Amino acid sequence: MHLPSYAFFVRRLAGAAAGAVLSLASTAQAGPDIRIGGTGNALGAMRLLASVYTKQNPETQVVVMPSLGTSGAIKAVPKGAVDIGLSSRPLTDEESRAGAVAVEYARSPLVFAVSVKTKAMNLSLEQVVDIYNGKLTTWPDGNQIRPVLRQAGDDNTRQIRQISAALDKALSVAEQRPGMPFATNDQETADKLESIPGALGVTTLCLIKAEDRSLRALTLDGVEPTPANGAAGKYPHVKRIYYIIKSEPSPEVKRFVAFIRSPAGQDILARTGHWLP
Repeated sequence: MHLPSYAFFVRRLAGAAAGAVLSLASTAQAGPDIRIGGTGNALGAMRLLASVYTKQNPETQVVVMPSLGTSGAIKAVPKGAVDIGLSSRPLTDEESRAGAVAVEYARSPLVFAVSVKTKAMNLSLEQVVDIYNGKLTTWPDGNQIRPVLRQAGDDNTRQIRQISAALDKALSVAEQRPGMPFATNDQETADKLESIPGALGVTTLCLIKAEDRSLRALTLDGVEPTPANGAAGKYPHVKRIYYIIKSEPSPEVKRFVAFIRSPAGQDILARTGHWLP
């Protein structure tokens, strides 16, 4: 049976994201008071924030969309398709000229994760490289290691490629290996890490905690990926999370952003694997 190529999945995802932004823009005038969408890493915590906010402000309807990704959020805010975008990076100068601003509101460890059923607690960076190269293929209990990959432009993938030249090269090798599990967004990655025996993949501690996932964030080179270790610089692999709003947001958006910064909002973020920049 012929399997679709890695490039096919990348093209399919890019087309789907563009279509989602256009669809949201066409219906933006008839919907709730606040639409929020963007990187899947931030959606779980944002749903918790929205739930508490709407209980305190029942006259305001807040909807958190399924994952648009960082690129989708950056495109959607100036078009009015979403009111608050969620991004894993700041805006470029060109993106800022479209009439949006980005504010970093939280950080969380970027982690290598496995199902809680997998008998593994830690890895070294050298072992991670060997896993993606196909040299290390089994966990200590003898079960097969199944790396879950993402598309080339994915921000989590881009970030771990920057850890070392060896890991960058190993990921390129893994992308050419036949039969590798592939996920199109952060939530699908977590789904596959939970469901595929022996799976290993990259996600964030905040996604695991906010969505109550049955996943374990692995200790890397002897350092546990906790918010405290991240804030102290002991664990160096960090996901920075930004909200994107128009330069002149609506009063409803201003109030919600203020809630994120309030003690109640900060408590939700702290309890879901974040620390504050």
